[in-house]
Amino acid sequence: MADPPGGRSLAAALEEAGCGASASEAALAAVLQPFGAPSEAAVAAVLGMAARTSEGKLSGDSAGLGAGGLKSAAIGDGASTWNVAVLVAGLQAANPRLDWQRVASALDCPGFAVPDAGALKLLMAAWARATDGEPFPLPALAGSLWSNAAGQLSFLRQATAAPPEVFSWAHAARRQEPLEGLHAGKSPVGTPNQAWLCLDLYDSLARLADSGHAPAVRQVLELPLKQCPEVLLLGMAAAQAGWGSLQQEVLEPLAVTYVASHPNSGVVLQRLWPLNRDLLLRAMTALYQKDASNIARVLDACQELKGLAVVLDATPAPFCLELAALAARREYLNLEKWLSDQFTAKGSAFMQSAVAFLDSKLRSEQPALQTVATATGPLPGAAGGGRISLSEGTLEVFLHVLAANAGLLPSDTLQLFKMVQAAAVQAHPQLAAVAGDSSTLEAFAPDIEEEANAYFQRVYAGEITVEALVEVLKGFKNSTLGREQEVFACMVHNLFDEYRFFPKYPDKELHTTALLFGQLIHHSLVSSISLGIALRYVLEALRTPGGSGSKMARFGATALKQFAGDLAQWPHYCQHLAQVPGLKEAEPELYKSLEAALATIAANGAAATAAAESAAAAKAAADAAPTAPRSREGNAAGFPTSMPSSGPSNPNMLFSTINAETLEMSAQNVTFPVPEDKTIDRVHFIINNITSMNIEQKVKELKGIVAQEYWPWFANYLVVKRAAQEPNFHGTYVLLVDKWGEREMRDTLVSTTMHYIKVMLRSSKLKSITSERTLLKNLGAWLGKLTLANNRPVLQKHLDVKATILEAYEQGKMLAVLSFVRMLLEPAMDSRVFRPPNPWVMAILALLVEVYNLDNIKTGLKFEVELLFKSMNMQLQDVAPSNLLAGRRRESLDNIDFQAQRPTSQGGMAAGPGASAPGGTPSKAEPAAAAAAAAEGKPAPPAPGPMIDPNIIANLHNYIAINPQLAIVGERLQLKRLVPMAVDRAIVEIISPVVDRSVTIACMTTQELVLKDHALEPDADALRKSAHLMVTGLAQSLALVTAKEPLRIAVANNLRALLSNQLDANTLEQVVAMLVADNLDLCCQVIEKAAGERAQREIDERLQGAYAARVRAKAAGQPFADAALLGGRFPGALPEALRPRPGQLTPQQQRVYEDFARIPRTAAAAQQSAGQPRPAGGLGQPGEGGEAGVPGGVPPGTGLPGSGHTGSSGELDQQAAAAAAGAAGLAPQQPQQDLRSRFISWLQRMDLAIAKDPQAPLASLSDGSEVKVLVSEIASIPTNEATALEVAKNIFAKVYQGASSRLHVTAYCASLEVLKEAAVRRLPVELTAWFAQLPEDGKFHKDVGEALLRGGLLYLPDLDLYLAKVLAGPRYQLAAEFALHLVQQCCIVDPVVAAPDLAHTLDVLSKLATRVSGGNAVLQLVEEARRVSLLRAGKQLPAAAPPPLPEGPKDPPQLVEAIMKLFDRWARLLEESPQEKVHAPFVQELQQAGFLKGDDMTERFLRIMIQLAVQHCLRSEAAAVANLPPGAPRPTALSFIAIDAAVRLFVCLITQHGGGPALLTKVLGILATVLQRDADERGGAFNGRPYFRLCIGFLAELSPADPATDEVGLQYLQAMAAFLYATRALKAPAFAFPWLQLASDRRLMPRLLGAPAHRGWGAYLQLILVQLRFLEPFLRNAELTDAVRLLYKGTLRVLLLLLHDFPEFLCEFHFHLCDVIPPSCIQMRNLVLSAFPRAMRLPDPFTPNLKVDLLPEIAAPPHFVPAPEQLLPAPLRAEVDGFLAGAGPPGFLLGLRSRLSLAPAEALACGTKYNVPLVNALAFYLGVRAVEAAPPKPGTSPAMATPHMEVLQHLLRDLDTEGRYLLINALANHLRFPNAHTHYFSCAILSLFTEAGSELIQEQITRVLLERLIVNRPHPWGLLITFIELIKNPRYSFWSHAFTRVAPEIERLFESVARSCMGPQVAAAAGGGAPPPGAAKDEVPSAAAPALA
Repeated sequence: MADPPGGRSLAAALEEAGCGASASEAALAAVLQPFGAPSEAAVAAVLGMAARTSEGKLSGDSAGLGAGGLKSAAIGDGASTWNVAVLVAGLQAANPRLDWQRVASALDCPGFAVPDAGALKLLMAAWARATDGEPFPLPALAGSLWSNAAGQLSFLRQATAAPPEVFSWAHAARRQEPLEGLHAGKSPVGTPNQAWLCLDLYDSLARLADSGHAPAVRQVLELPLKQCPEVLLLGMAAAQAGWGSLQQEVLEPLAVTYVASHPNSGVVLQRLWPLNRDLLLRAMTALYQKDASNIARVLDACQELKGLAVVLDATPAPFCLELAALAARREYLNLEKWLSDQFTAKGSAFMQSAVAFLDSKLRSEQPALQTVATATGPLPGAAGGGRISLSEGTLEVFLHVLAANAGLLPSDTLQLFKMVQAAAVQAHPQLAAVAGDSSTLEAFAPDIEEEANAYFQRVYAGEITVEALVEVLKGFKNSTLGREQEVFACMVHNLFDEYRFFPKYPDKELHTTALLFGQLIHHSLVSSISLGIALRYVLEALRTPGGSGSKMARFGATALKQFAGDLAQWPHYCQHLAQVPGLKEAEPELYKSLEAALATIAANGAAATAAAESAAAAKAAADAAPTAPRSREGNAAGFPTSMPSSGPSNPNMLFSTINAETLEMSAQNVTFPVPEDKTIDRVHFIINNITSMNIEQKVKELKGIVAQEYWPWFANYLVVKRAAQEPNFHGTYVLLVDKWGEREMRDTLVSTTMHYIKVMLRSSKLKSITSERTLLKNLGAWLGKLTLANNRPVLQKHLDVKATILEAYEQGKMLAVLSFVRMLLEPAMDSRVFRPPNPWVMAILALLVEVYNLDNIKTGLKFEVELLFKSMNMQLQDVAPSNLLAGRRRESLDNIDFQAQRPTSQGGMAAGPGASAPGGTPSKAEPAAAAAAAAEGKPAPPAPGPMIDPNIIANLHNYIAINPQLAIVGERLQLKRLVPMAVDRAIVEIISPVVDRSVTIACMTTQELVLKDHALEPDADALRKSAHLMVTGLAQSLALVTAKEPLRIAVANNLRALLSNQLDANTLEQVVAMLVADNLDLCCQVIEKAAGERAQREIDERLQGAYAARVRAKAAGQPFADAALLGGRFPGALPEALRPRPGQLTPQQQRVYEDFARIPRTAAAAQQSAGQPRPAGGLGQPGEGGEAGVPGGVPPGTGLPGSGHTGSSGELDQQAAAAAAGAAGLAPQQPQQDLRSRFISWLQRMDLAIAKDPQAPLASLSDGSEVKVLVSEIASIPTNEATALEVAKNIFAKVYQGASSRLHVTAYCASLEVLKEAAVRRLPVELTAWFAQLPEDGKFHKDVGEALLRGGLLYLPDLDLYLAKVLAGPRYQLAAEFALHLVQQCCIVDPVVAAPDLAHTLDVLSKLATRVSGGNAVLQLVEEARRVSLLRAGKQLPAAAPPPLPEGPKDPPQLVEAIMKLFDRWARLLEESPQEKVHAPFVQELQQAGFLKGDDMTERFLRIMIQLAVQHCLRSEAAAVANLPPGAPRPTALSFIAIDAAVRLFVCLITQHGGGPALLTKVLGILATVLQRDADERGGAFNGRPYFRLCIGFLAELSPADPATDEVGLQYLQAMAAFLYATRALKAPAFAFPWLQLASDRRLMPRLLGAPAHRGWGAYLQLILVQLRFLEPFLRNAELTDAVRLLYKGTLRVLLLLLHDFPEFLCEFHFHLCDVIPPSCIQMRNLVLSAFPRAMRLPDPFTPNLKVDLLPEIAAPPHFVPAPEQLLPAPLRAEVDGFLAGAGPPGFLLGLRSRLSLAPAEALACGTKYNVPLVNALAFYLGVRAVEAAPPKPGTSPAMATPHMEVLQHLLRDLDTEGRYLLINALANHLRFPNAHTHYFSCAILSLFTEAGSELIQEQITRVLLERLIVNRPHPWGLLITFIELIKNPRYSFWSHAFTRVAPEIERLFESVARSCMGPQVAAAAGGGAPPPGAAKDEVPSAAAPALA
């Protein structure tokens, strides 16, 4: 069709002409004439235009259509509406050959829409006229998803609602059957047009909903929801695509409606059950969860469907239990048998659900049983609403079956079951006989019971205290000894079991029991269900009728007091306690603890809001004096219950809670007179509101109300509750003491402080709990300010400081004591008497210096000493150390003061943390003094901060950033001095509470997870590594999140205080904002580092027992298993994939821990990765917002407006600072704004350049084209990695915005490649994460994905896992199309990705192919991708591997039963006639049954036989385990009766009945398929022993004695080799160990390799190669778990066996074998290369003056595979041959390096950037061709001045270090036995050494030779003679090179190797280049590789 002038389309021309163009045929022809014959697409556009422009002009009803219908109806008048008759006739006349079916398909075009019913009527009238009344083709409308989705939706909306005369769906090809039998006169076809019977309609609507049009689809569904919901439900259920959000909005509620009572339920459910069973099951469960009473209706539905058994098996508890109970009541179900079967099949997890179900039922029936368990929430999956009660008979069955299986219940669930039994008997006394005595449920061994009872007797007799018994229980619980754990379980069990007898106990014994009961809860000795039971017993005791005076109420109160401080952990429990009547009056103290817990719970609930508001409130609190009175309640002892709010504000107050349990418990033991409550309350009020401004008034008031007799009480209160916990207010409290003016009061305070210091020093928690150390430190500071600062001594009789330090050294408490001493001595600087050089202080300092100089002391302790010296303005070297520690013994176990003697793990060494109290914001006086000190050049005393690395503190000024814009005022303001000071103080203020909180949370979380994951991990170092990785990442991330805002505020407040006297307010705020912004990340990093180091130390303390247990197990040679953990809630409650397995973690599991180390470690990176909003001025797309505002302020260098004078220096400073702040663009910043502007400009220019030719290939553009110039320009825009990531993120989003343009996609992807290479090497990882976060409807764009993959912009491991995850989900369609496109284009057509890189994706696609249409094509594509990858890797394809059988239809039960009977008969025949070989009658019976015809039935027969044999074998083990008595060891023997019988039958058929090798091949192929499927399905539970037995049986029966004479026997061996190839470890890793044993079996390997003409060598080579390929990733990355290490040793032994018995095999295939052995496996490679023909006798390489070139063997080239022509790819081989012939391309050598390099994606997968097989092949090819070109002759050396050597020399110079190493290794791989190749490559290596021109290259050559020599023997002959020649011949001057003397250990290594190779005399006499003196020493060669190159 010719285009008219102007380029308008036909539709546009007609629209412009208007409806009048259809008034007559002539008028229409005039418009059509310029366009020629219109195409189908043009006609479709015309019809769409006519329909669209007819909106509102035509009626959509069917009135007036007449008998001819639309075909003859007159639609349109040609004036105001289109005349359809004229329009269609004119179009047909213009193009008589129009294909109207194609016109219908072309309606999917831009702009098409059917706005109303009239438009549809016009469109269908046109169609009817054009096609002579044919119905509209539905596949064009509902067969697929249109590109114009909105147009398709509008068409569907009108077509489904249209009357059948206008649009009918009755002719749909795919439609559901009409729904006959509906009530209420509903039509079986739904709507009259039968639209909702069309299945294609549902598929189209589902795809539209899934692609983002769910609301519009919902509107389309409104009509059928009202008119025919039954038909709609069945249609939606049958749709092949997912419904997205409409699944929950429409489909599932509709299904629930018909499961519930509905007139049409029966008809609908009968159709729905076979159609979509899962939907119906979900609807049943949802109906039950809505109201439990609906279970009766569900049961009725199940009976109607005859599907009760299916529903019970496929639904979760408690639904299935509720349903089963009701079914049993109605006698539909044998409940006892069903429960027994379920317990057997589903194990203890289902039993626990049953116990919980009964508990929930009984509690709902008996409100009196409602306890703490109900407060924790409803049973998971339980329903709301009314419940159906259990009948007595049903309850009896449950109790009976549970009691019979009680031995399988965990102990905590067993205890709950006992309570359920008791509650059942209480509700139904007649069940007492069924429940029986619960003590029989768990029988402990008599000696266990006796030992447990003995402990109780001792505690009741008073021989041991309750506290001692609790310590014993702690040890038993954490013990690794099984007996001790059993005693612990027995004691807890007996204590709970005795609860029913507690009311009969005497008072004393009951009190003791209550103490023990409460201590169990307090010390967390019970957990999970046991904890719930214990709490329930306490609550029941408190609720006992009779009030507080009853025995059980006293028991409950006493027990509750023991754990009253822990109540805040259980909010619901506290609410139950608060409702206990009489508790408040009877136990006021206990009730106050309960109220405090409730207040804590309420505060924690508002913590998120408070945290957000605290930062804003801190600044206001710092500026305003808190004078408003704040009331606070205290307890009876006079202690307040919360922290004071007066005094200087602390921005970190939210985190400054201190656990003062030790102090307060000690305070309760002190006796002194206590004033009245009103006096106590008044004192609390005064102390709460005391400040430095009103202190005199408050002191007078205190002295008036606190009489002298109450001074001890006041001193106790002030020390314990104030000074010890509020270090920020010490100054206020000391001032209070001074104003009090009474010496006796001061002495009382000092003595009280001394008392509590001694209490804290004796505390056992001082070493483990940070808050204890904080309290001691605070008391030290308080004591120092009371005494030393006021020139008062600390008397030795009260506190001997040096003795305290010495005692702490011996007990491992220096971490706490040194911090205490520092805080005690620091106030001495304010004293005239005690400041240095006071002898008492100097003696203490000398002792501290001695401590500082100790070896392996923790960094935290050194830091404490450094801080003390710094505060005293002294240097460590100024004080001579004492000698008091010499000869003193210190604790060696659990000593936290010294570094553990072990290798450090990731995260750095664990520095000992100290605990510092959060300091307040400095007052106005303090910073002024500090600034003055800084001005004089004196360091200001820092606030305490012992958690910070002293190196950072000492060099803090080096890390501080001062904005260059402030350089003008920096000198005058002394910013370089003041900013470090402000940062230092801010860090110290924040660090202690932040690190405490973060480390505590991180350690608790890490301890739980790593112990669970490593429950079977025997290696303590692996446990430690995982724990360090996780705890460091968690602690640092938590610290960053917690500390950032408080740090910002603290730094800003400190800077304001230090600079407030030098700048005006406006300028000050700008300068402070700049300095804070520049240095906030530094503060965060210091906090993170402290948190990480502290977390590592604390997690090691927590896991010390776990480490020790593993070390003990390893020393004893026993397998390790954490019995305590395995017996708890882990791993029973975990999915199979997460349960711990023996041995080390898998790489995928270990990666979870390693990923913690990849968490961004800077505040900026963390903010970006968390997806927080971008700061102002960040990068953005054009149009994301207006341009940034013009920066405010005055640029530097310009004068201020109106300034006619210079002004004073102060004014100039302020002006300069203001100018600098403005120039910096604080809001927004100028550099960021410039970056954004440049990027937006770049985007605009790129879009304009692309628009010129959007579909042009990028590769076809010239290098100077605008697009390519812009691509290269992107690298210059970002200034650092962070901005480069921001730019990349924007470009990545931009790629998807123009995905329809080829140039758009490729240009922007090329820009991302440039960014990756220039600035962000980790960009593929980030891009893959961004890709995963995109919405699914847009991310799977095929062209974009292909471009990203080709550019190496996606991290393949992450992409592979993500695609596999999506493909395994319900909405896999888009991802499947995307993945198949990538596989086809990037793995097959133009491969850039290897199949192993997408291994998970390919596996999921293979599984998906088995359940979708077109699956065979998908399977072929996957296999082709794998084949292409093998070819690209240069690896041979498998020889004749048996093809796996396709998944066939399910075997009919009758067939299986028949074969099972035949199998049983065969086994009996063997018993009766074991010696008979033929068994002809039985075989004849098989033939008559049709099982041996060689067809599909034969394969099915063989498969079922194998499956039956394997199942019988495995079930024998299960049966043996089930019959074992409790505690007996698990049996290891299996019954192989069925396996051996199957082997005999197969062998009989093969050897006696004509089956032959063909039948064996078929049997082994089926066996391989069954084995692989079994291994995939069972995972870690796979047992390969039955399959191994089958194979051994075949070898024993069929292996030939002499394959040279037995041709058939050789075929049997080849079939077995093919089976082993099919079941290789790469395919079935779980079969790896049996596989290796089979491959090395004496009936296979020697006979296969001994076959004539080497016919078995090729097959066996494939087996060795696949085994080495499986091991290669583990060996390359040194990831050797115990299992892999064992497999490696086995493989090494097989190679050793080959070396001994079949060396010619290794000689011939050495190139193939070395190709797959990683460079790190030196000994394995040496073993292969040491092989030499058995007919050869090797010359002794140590023979003096050995002339290698005279040996006759040197003239003969060896046999090798493959042929030279197969070594290199054809194009490269042609270029190499051309170069060797002197006619190669001119740039051949220059481009050779790139030819040997891999693409980035392949390099990432292979672990090297070079194609190692190609490097090996090139080196070998050059050597082979060189030997062929100049055959060697005895007495001559090969010529080295050849093109072959030129290539090698060029590569050696051109390659980088890694490439050279690989090339030299490739050359050394041919230093073998004497032959022409060995001679040539030896001479070549020596020549390259001589001509290297660089000592670095010579060093690398030496390294390669040396590392092959220093491993254990054997060593290749050629390697020895080459190295001896190198070090012996003066020509090479080996010993003159510097690398031989780079280090003493290297020098000794060379000497040792020289003696080993040359002998001492020869080495000493070597002329010229002899080894240096010392070579004659007798030393052993090192076993480690030298640190060369």
